[in-house]
Amino acid sequence: MGAMLETNHNIANIKRSSAINFSAEVFFDQLQFILGKELMDNLIVHSYGMNSRVRSKDVLDVSTEYISTTDNYKEFVVLHLARNSIYHQLPEILFYPLTISTPSMSGREIAEEIRKNRKKELANINFFTPFDTGFFKERVKVLNRHLNLFSDEKARQNLVDIARQIVGSDLPISEHEMHKLFLKLCNAESLKENIPELESLIKTVLELDVKIKYIPHFIKEEVFECLGEGQLGVTLGLNGEFRSELDDIEVAIMFAGKISNYNYLKQTIEIIRSILHFFVLSGRNIRVSYTVPTNTDLSLGFNYLGFDTNL
Repeated sequence: MGAMLETNHNIANIKRSSAINFSAEVFFDQLQFILGKELMDNLIVHSYGMNSRVRSKDVLDVSTEYISTTDNYKEFVVLHLARNSIYHQLPEILFYPLTISTPSMSGREIAEEIRKNRKKELANINFFTPFDTGFFKERVKVLNRHLNLFSDEKARQNLVDIARQIVGSDLPISEHEMHKLFLKLCNAESLKENIPELESLIKTVLELDVKIKYIPHFIKEEVFECLGEGQLGVTLGLNGEFRSELDDIEVAIMFAGKISNYNYLKQTIEIIRSILHFFVLSGRNIRVSYTVPTNTDLSLGFNYLGFDTNL
């Protein structure tokens, strides 16, 4: 990998590109894309602390470092970051005395103590480097799940789990269908009561051809009391069938082939009702019918009269 990075790619050009201005996690993702290889196992992060001079830039530099192994060497990509290490976040008293000078010390002795402390600081930062690198790798993994929401397997599974909690885990559809339904629900406002779009939605999610239309809803229940039991102007009036102001929805499923499992048919009808309830007014009844290719032959024990057989 070292030869690839040093000879096949110009590091100076990478550092001069706009990617160097990204956050370190995004820059590392772009670096892996440019090199075309996974670098997680060959990564070292050096954090130099934050100050007013470097605060606006996350990635200070990128370089390579070679570490010897038993019979060879291993190359690491080193990210130099303007971030606080674990060392910078711990109390200073853990590593240094409250004061480095005494009244009897000369200027040269004070300068020597400062140099010693700087060496000690570098050693302490190097001690915490494996921990800083480990935490950085975890942040890269989290970012990767966000950047590759639809391609990363773990991110996709997390999305499906969230969708089942929101939509309802009892809806008997596959993970792939739940994924597609959840994406449609994210745009639910533009789909409400939109008949052509709802037909397309069922086709996308369940891969079924349907025709949806409004049909009148008639109320047949008696709404007034019987004569002699009601109050005039309140509970007395003419009973009879009348049309509701709110129409119903009729869905016609057009199956492409025969249905051998009646339970599948019942389940499909309930799934369609459940999905459409997200997109139509709650006061509407949803009636579902279906069509299947019919069979003119009647074989006892194999066909259902009125279901897949006509006489």
